Amino acid sequence: DMAARGLLRESRDGPAPGRAREPGRPGVAVEIDPRGAHFLGVEIGVGVVRYALLDLAADVVASAEERVDPAAQPAAVVRAIARRTDALARDRRFRGRIRSIGVTVPGLVTLDGHVVHLPILGWRDLDLREALDDAAGLPCFVENNATAAAFGAVYVETSMPRACTIFLKLGAGCGGAAVVNGRVLRGAAGTAGEFGHLRIAAGGPRCYCGQRGCLETFVNVAALSRAYAGRECTTADLDDLPTAVAQALLGGDRRARRAADALCRRLGEGLVALVNVFNPSTIVLGGPMRPLLEPLLPRLSAAVAAGIVSGTVVPDVRLSTTGLLECAVGAAAVAHHHYFDVPALDPARRETAP
Repeated sequence: DMAARGLLRESRDGPAPGRAREPGRPGVAVEIDPRGAHFLGVEIGVGVVRYALLDLAADVVASAEERVDPAAQPAAVVRAIARRTDALARDRRFRGRIRSIGVTVPGLVTLDGHVVHLPILGWRDLDLREALDDAAGLPCFVENNATAAAFGAVYVETSMPRACTIFLKLGAGCGGAAVVNGRVLRGAAGTAGEFGHLRIAAGGPRCYCGQRGCLETFVNVAALSRAYAGRECTTADLDDLPTAVAQALLGGDRRARRAADALCRRLGEGLVALVNVFNPSTIVLGGPMRPLLEPLLPRLSAAVAAGIVSGTVVPDVRLSTTGLLECAVGAAAVAHHHYFDVPALDPARRETAP
């Protein structure tokens, strides 16, 4: 049945060298046909929408990025996604083979794809999955961006330890997720993993959530801009500032060193708290802050080792391998996973999450 659906094919590989053929009728080796199905991942960001298309083997076969108005309303973004989906569906390589779409947003999302609060874009109380289903004509899944990136990091990277991985995405905000035994730890309504809102100080800049002292306000691009340039950041800073500070740091710039020191101290405090709670084997750091995080990895690892409860195994602190596409790849991984998840075979149980 799977072969008839184009998901499997006979393998051209013969028996292993030196291995005797078993008696009886020769068996037929089969393997996944990567072309059998494709899954589109979409990241809705601040002024940008990124796309990644995974094949059945979970490899990226196409990607794109388009700029949108940072103040765009949900309907306009949904139409842009539908246009991109239609263009890919007309491509002869993927025609009739795109099975579903995963979409990420930088905010609170429930298990049924309802956007509760997306302050950075000004969206609130939005049934985004229903809007996408109607516009794109394919099954859609909506996920928090950091949650999807965390799931994708474990799902497509086969060497990643699966017992417990913590993922942090640092950029305009600070999102995260814990992946335990290959499944995202979601909480009662699916909104767990708001690691950026750990309270690590009594005061500090006011956060999007309305509180002060949140980890996010000390480790995002706005905090980096204040520490390095003495001003609030713009949308352009989201992409450019971390790279500029990283280059200045390597050149011995004092302002860059002070900004990096502040980032390391606060991020280290947040990582220590997360390790003490979750006892992960791996911490993966991603997002637009990645260029600056790379030279700071040894210091962050040392801060974690020095701060966690004595006797706790020190986790490996590493960078995400999927770069700017991490959220789009994660969204596509969510869709890919649903295609193979047994509960997903029952349309009445589509809310089952990875």
